[in-house]
Amino acid sequence: MTKSYLPTYFRAAVENSDELLTVAEACAELRVSNWTLYQYIHSRKLASIKLRSRRLIPRGAIRALVEKLTIEATT
Repeated sequence: MTKSYLPTYFRAAVENSDELLTVAEACAELRVSNWTLYQYIHSRKLASIKLRSRRLIPRGAIRALVEKLTIEATT
């Protein structure tokens, strides 16, 4: 068994992803501005991956964010 050093927050998002999106693609999918997307990333509500100068967002992380925001809105 190999031990993963990724925090649970990031591990779940990466394992459930089938595709990595650019910031522009993630903004279009969520229908939010760049500023809002980066606020979600900095507040750790949205997992992202940094590869050199590129920031990529797993599609699974977007689904997780939408589910979390839906739950927060209904409680």
